[in-house]
Amino acid sequence: MLGRLTPLVEWLVRAGISADALTLAALPVAAVAALCLVASPSVPALLVAIPILAGLRILLNLLDGAVARRTGRIHPRGELLNELGDRLADIGFLAPVAVLPGASPTLVLLGVIVGILASYVGITARAAGGERIYRGILSKPGRMVLVSVAAIGCLVVGDQAWAWFGPLLLLGTSLTLLERIAIAVRRLP
Repeated sequence: MLGRLTPLVEWLVRAGISADALTLAALPVAAVAALCLVASPSVPALLVAIPILAGLRILLNLLDGAVARRTGRIHPRGELLNELGDRLADIGFLAPVAVLPGASPTLVLLGVIVGILASYVGITARAAGGERIYRGILSKPGRMVLVSVAAIGCLVVGDQAWAWFGPLLLLGTSLTLLERIAIAVRRLP
C-alpha cells in the first residue's frame, strides 16, 4: 500500500507539507464525521460521507508517517501529536454513534473506552522497551470499517443498523485489548 503512495508522498514533501500537518489534518476530518453522524437522523444522506471520511483518516495516518520517514523529521513531539490525534479522531468517529437512534449508548461508549485502552497498551509496550503493538481484530482500520459499514447499513435498513454497532465495537475492542496485552506480556522481559 505504501509503495502506491510514493508519488503522493513525494509531492507532499516537495510542497513542504509536514508530517505534523498531516497528523493534525485528521482532527477536522474526525470533527466533520462527528457532525455528519449527529446530524444524520435529520439528514440521512450525510451517512454517505462516513466511509469517505474514514478512508481519508486512514490515508492521512499512512501519509504522516511516510512523510516523516521520507524527510527524516521523526521527532518525539510528532509521535505525541500522532498518538493524541489518533485517540481524538477515534472519539470523533465512534462516540457520536452513542446518541444515534437504535444505538446502545452504554455499549458504544464502553467500546470507545476499551478501544482507547487497547491503543494505550500498544503505546505502553513501546514505552516499556518493546515494539509498538498495532495488531488486533479491531485495530484502527477495523474500527473505521465498522463505523463505515454501520453508516451505510443505516441507509439500507434504517436505525436498527446502529443496534449491532455497540456490541460489535465492544467485542472487537475487547478482543484487541486482550490480544495486545498477551503480545506485550510475551514480548517484554
